[in-house]
Amino acid sequence: MDMNREQKIVTIGVVAIALALASASFYTGFDSNPTITANTTTPPEHTLSVTGVGEVNVNPDLAKIMLASVTEAPTTAEAAARNAEIVNELLNRLAAMGIGKDSIKTTSYNIYPVYKYPSDGSTPFIVGYRVSHSLEISIQGTDMLQLGQRAGKVIDEAVAAGVNQVSGVRFTVTEQTMKQLRNQALQLAISDASTKANLTAKALGVKIIGVQSASESASTQPPIYYLDAKAEAGTTLIPGQVTISSSIYVVYIIG
Repeated sequence: MDMNREQKIVTIGVVAIALALASASFYTGFDSNPTITANTTTPPEHTLSVTGVGEVNVNPDLAKIMLASVTEAPTTAEAAARNAEIVNELLNRLAAMGIGKDSIKTTSYNIYPVYKYPSDGSTPFIVGYRVSHSLEISIQGTDMLQLGQRAGKVIDEAVAAGVNQVSGVRFTVTEQTMKQLRNQALQLAISDASTKANLTAKALGVKIIGVQSASESASTQPPIYYLDAKAEAGTTLIPGQVTISSSIYVVYIIG
């Protein structure tokens, strides 16, 4: 009986210890100093969005003439040799005009097989080779009309040398001039956006207190040029003005 009593006492002691541990764990889960989180979210800003536009028109000071010499022959060597003769003749004629090799660059050089396709539907076969040498000639000038005449002269000399493709003429401005004009157009666009925003804010009875964001884009419109049919002495191109445009989208904060 004494042994049973001791076992009961031990069992009661173990249960008491377990209850004590559980109670301590339960109360530990409570923080006597709970964290208080405040809602500090900034209220949404009231905004006004406008688009400003700026445009600058200027006479071109640069012309780029894109042309090509295309030759065909039974062999690649013959086609390439004939093409080289034409290009060399062109370079000599351009040099006589005062246009150096630093103003001329090759944009592509290709050799293709020329196939014949039999009418009976049989397998096509090679009958020769075609060589294409594309060039870009750049000329500068401060006088727009003289620039057009000089560009026309380049075309005439190219044709006389044997060039048989003129893919286009582009009148534009030099890179340095383009940077200056784009900055001018951007300043005009910013001023236009500011004027629109102030007028709108005044009409709505609000005040502009800041800028939330702004994004800018720019474009260049090359001039349309005309062929002077009355120029009997040769080809004369009459270019128009180059237009550089800039637009800016501004989101103003109002209050």
